[in-house]
Parts: sequence; C-alpha cells; structure tokens
Amino acid sequence: MIVGIDAGQTGIRAVCRGAEDRAGPPVAGVPRMEAPVGPADVVAALLAALETVVDDGAEVEAIGVGLSGFELASAADLLAIADGLRARVRGTPPVTIASDGVTSLLGALGRGRAGVVVAAGTGVVVLGHDGGDGWARVDGWGSLLGDDGSGFAIGHAGLRAALRSADGREGGSPALLAAAEARWGASEAVPTGILREGVPVSRVVASFAPAVAEAARGGDPVAAAIWERAGDELAASAAAACARLFGAQDAVDVARLGSLWDSGLLDAPFRAGLARRRPAARLVEAAGTSLDGAVELARPGGPAPVEGLLWRG
Repeated sequence: MIVGIDAGQTGIRAVCRGAEDRAGPPVAGVPRMEAPVGPADVVAALLAALETVVDDGAEVEAIGVGLSGFELASAADLLAIADGLRARVRGTPPVTIASDGVTSLLGALGRGRAGVVVAAGTGVVVLGHDGGDGWARVDGWGSLLGDDGSGFAIGHAGLRAALRSADGREGGSPALLAAAEARWGASEAVPTGILREGVPVSRVVASFAPAVAEAARGGDPVAAAIWERAGDELAASAAAACARLFGAQDAVDVARLGSLWDSGLLDAPFRAGLARRRPAARLVEAAGTSLDGAVELARPGGPAPVEGLLWRG
C-alpha cells in the first residue's frame, strides 16, 4: 500500500493506493510551522488524515506528503514528522515530504514532464520544472509577505474594502461591508470577531473570499476588481516561473490546481495576464490532483531531494 497525503492550510486529504484503493474524507488543515506551532502539531494534523485510510499498525510500503509551509520546516522537523507518521504503521516505510507545489505539479503534469503549475487556495505556490534537474518556486511566502492572488489575499482585500466603506473612505464597498457585518456583527466588531474564531487568522480571512465572489457576481465593482487583480497576480507569478526555466519563445505548459479556481472569476484575468507576459505559454488541463501527486511522490524512482522543495527520509 502507498499512502498519499495532501496537507493544505484549509483541509487535509489522504488516499491509500494498493490492492484496494481507499480515499478518506477531508479533515482540518495543517498549521504552518511558525511559533508556537511545531512538528508535533503538524504530525497530529497529518495523523488525523492518515487514520481515515489506514488502520493503526497496518503495513504500508511508502508515504508521500505534500505539505503547505514546507519551506518553514528544518531537516530535524521533517524527520520528526516522518517518524511520527511511521509510528502509526507497521515497519519503517520511506516517507517523502515536499512542498505542496511539488505534489501539485506531479499531479497536474505527471512525473518528468516540463511545465508550470499554479496552485491557488488559502495560500499560493507556483512551481516550474524543466523536466530534468531544474526547479523554480515562485511565491509561497505566506500571508505576511506573499501569497499574492490567494484566497487570503482576496479575503483580506475584501475586508479592507468593507471597513473602508464603514469609514466612508474611497475604495469602500457597501456590499462587502454588509457581508462582513452579517458574519461578525457591526463594523466595530469585525476585527475582534476574526481573532476570536479560534483558528489561524489566515484561514478566517481567506474564508471571506466566497463573500467577495458573491459580491462580484452581483455586480459590485470593488469586489470584481479584487478578483481581477488576483488573476493577474497569479499570471505574473506563472510568467516569472516560466522565465526562470525556459526561453522567451518556448511553448511552456501551464496548469492550474486548487480550490480558488472553482470560483470561475480568476480564469479570464489569468488568461489575459499570462498571454500578455508569455504569449507562447499553453494553458493545459490538469491531469490529476495534488493528492495524486502525493501518491506519485511516494512511488519508487520519484524526484530527487531538492533543498527547500523535497525531502526523503
């Protein structure tokens, strides 16, 4: 049996592939490894997913994990995570842990295929691969310094527009203010309401993105502009990954993965922004998901370790 785990900030999914395939339901997302979060917290989140597909003490051949926030983990952290997973299964299966960008690319494009994947959910990571030893990661810096075009960025911009409306400042959106107040109460209560939800603030802020989507579909120009800007930011990141690995005229395959694309509001600005920056790029449908990529990561003969992207233990 091979186990794949797709560990995002909003949710974690696991699958077991073998004589009988088994897919588990999503469980709560993995916390990014920033103080006070440590490897034990990450292990607990991953085990909740592992237990949906593998009985305690079952024999497992290999485990692959696509981990949001991988870049924050030290080698010691990753070893602790691997040992924590191995403790729940029989034997000592190899554990491969990688950035969720790596598993998104493997799932979307397949092993060894050159191209770029744009993985957009609560956060964003864009990863390019030249089909050999060359890799290029763009963004994935977290909500404080990056994640441009992410669910967090959209939710954050929407909340700022809501409170600008409450203040009577330019750039505000009465529609978004109404959505924020419907969830958290009067505008004065919105900031404390967000902090009191008991989950990482980035997830709470990102969870406002659907309200921004609803306002945009309802004709709110501020909300529509937020989604247009997000699509263009994602296109800029995809173009940057292309430029670091390929020639200007190369027909690079670009795939999209992640829950944020389901809104339908990113597609047009993303296509326009990418065509403007990389006219030769080819948008392709993803062949599989990041969960498929986690399984592929675990299979023998997978990609070699890459510092900051992929670890084997």
